[in-house]
Amino acid sequence: MTEETANLPSWQDTVNNLKTRVDKESMWTQVAYISNDRIDCEPVLLSEEHKENFWPIIVEEPPIDYIHPKWDKHTHKWVDTDGTNTNSRLNQVEESVQNLKQQDKNVTKDNNEIKNAISSLASGQAEMLKILGSATSPKTPTTTDSKQDGGSTNA
Repeated sequence: MTEETANLPSWQDTVNNLKTRVDKESMWTQVAYISNDRIDCEPVLLSEEHKENFWPIIVEEPPIDYIHPKWDKHTHKWVDTDGTNTNSRLNQVEESVQNLKQQDKNVTKDNNEIKNAISSLASGQAEMLKILGSATSPKTPTTTDSKQDGGSTNA
């Protein structure tokens, strides 16, 4: 085993060996993977090339950093069932959740500030409209002349 493949998971060693057997002159045209309820990821050779997955044969290669890949037939993606890798991804998810919670608090605070600013603007605008309304409305004349009788003439 070379240094390059010394630290690879066993499924990757098998894939690398199988890939050497695939070429135009042989009967093998493609490396695929069996992944079902009993087998997580078993590389196999196919005699015909396929573009799409047909469960339990998966033509999409698992990510190379997965230790124990398994095809999730519900999400149609590879998942890593290795516990150590799962723990590190769980830690990343927890960090992401904490970041999202902090962002949510910041957005909520910003929204409240915007709502208060809009409310303040609206009340200021209402006051301004009252002032403008009273300044432009016609006023009734105020007189102290007691001889005015409401429009009758002394002719």
